[in-house]
Amino acid sequence: MSDTGELTGSRIAVTGASGFIGGRVVERLVLGTEAEVRPVVRGFGRAARLSTLPQDRTDFRVADLADAAALGRALDGCDAVVHCAFGSSGDVEQRWAATVEGTEHVLTAAREAGVRRVVHLSTVDVYAPCAGPFDEQAAARAVDPDDREYEQQKLAAEERALRANRDDLEVVVLQPAIVYGPWGDQWTRAQLQRPSADFAVLPSGSDGGVCNAVYVDDVVDAVLGACHRSDVAGERFLLASDERVTWGRFFDYFRAIRGLTSASGNASQAAVPDWEAELYRAAARVASDRAAHKLGVRCTTTLDDGMHLVGQWAQWAGLGVKGRASAGAAV
Repeated sequence: MSDTGELTGSRIAVTGASGFIGGRVVERLVLGTEAEVRPVVRGFGRAARLSTLPQDRTDFRVADLADAAALGRALDGCDAVVHCAFGSSGDVEQRWAATVEGTEHVLTAAREAGVRRVVHLSTVDVYAPCAGPFDEQAAARAVDPDDREYEQQKLAAEERALRANRDDLEVVVLQPAIVYGPWGDQWTRAQLQRPSADFAVLPSGSDGGVCNAVYVDDVVDAVLGACHRSDVAGERFLLASDERVTWGRFFDYFRAIRGLTSASGNASQAAVPDWEAELYRAAARVASDRAAHKLGVRCTTTLDDGMHLVGQWAQWAGLGVKGRASAGAAV
């Protein structure tokens, strides 16, 4: 776990605070540090999760990524900004504007507000597909001007973030892989709600390629370390579990939480997109050694422990079968 005592007295803003990772960053800052916490949200409609936190510890600010003036007011007086927000709704041009231009707006507002450091949440998807182990020295994904979807959005946003790193504004980039955990979107909630027929064709057991899973709290540990660690400005840090996990094992936990068996779905009715099927065959293995050495953070949460917590949350959220919270016992 990050040495959170170093954050005492700091004022830290979190963009995308109503989202999966941003929300957990806020929770951990409020409940585990003595930092002043400023969640930045586009609106309060999705922020109900944070309403149970001590309200004297959360100085909420409303700002859209397109509104430079509102961002400036939201970041004024902050020591650090954790930038988790990205374009997750609207058409591709709206998502591009939020992710890429929004990142530029956050960086500009941070510099003008005198913020010391920005921690930018990127993704492993900025790297070119490869086989075998890889680290931050691996080749970047090729820029494709005709493609403005998620991977290219995050690639462009990361490039702008690193370019903004200068003496008057330190920028640290985190590149998590397959992030799962309570309140998770693509790699948690979507798997708990997807048609059961899909699980008839998804990998099981030792089948499938490498799943570079990382539990959300391990990512947040890296965020907290990146807020204050010296000698990390301008650097990138890949984040994935130290444990080697197959996609088959990953999906078996969701089968267990949902009470699914091999006979639960009709394979002929499965609808697994080609990009997913390709991902589940990939052999690329993320190395997070740089984060361990320079941020002092290792992603040590085992899949068994992480999925046990997912199972408990799934029951609470009405997404799991009663009595299946301890998913590891069934896989």
